Amino acid sequence: MLEITLLTDRSFYVPEIRMRHKHQITLPASVVRAAKLEPDDRLNVDYLNGVIIITPKLDAHSARNDLMSFAGIGKGLWGDTPEQVSSAIASLRHGWER
Repeated sequence: MLEITLLTDRSFYVPEIRMRHKHQITLPASVVRAAKLEPDDRLNVDYLNGVIIITPKLDAHSARNDLMSFAGIGKGLWGDTPEQVSSAIASLRHGWER
């Protein structure tokens, strides 16, 4: 039976988990809450440089929501009207070295 022991330090608490007979593990409730995991969520598991990495799998809907969170981030950056934006971009283009 493989036991997974995480290093601990006095400044923070790192939960310890154990792998069961059929390679099953139970994630600590504190980790599940922090990661906002729900029952039936899918997780990616990888082993890299001696470290087991478990990450939530993003579905297409989640990835789109993450991408859409950036929508409008540059609003007003180069102007408030299409004409102001075009003028600002044109002046920037003239400064490029060719």
